[in-house]
Amino acid sequence: MNIEERLKKLFDKTIKGKEINPDMELKELGLDSLDTVELIMDIEEEFGIEFENDEMLALKKVSDVFSAIESKIQK
Repeated sequence: MNIEERLKKLFDKTIKGKEINPDMELKELGLDSLDTVELIMDIEEEFGIEFENDEMLALKKVSDVFSAIESKIQK
């Protein structure tokens, strides 16, 4: 599975059936702050990466999450 497929699986687990696209804001997905933290923790575990608090606060859109993962994996 590539990054996009793995990330979609994590989003699907959290948002349960809502259709997502890269330009959607995380708020549009109905995620409250606890849901967002849980999603980020799942992402960190899935990809073996870690986000700093300021990095997490910068994640506004689905595409931001994808880009952040891709950036951390390439390091």
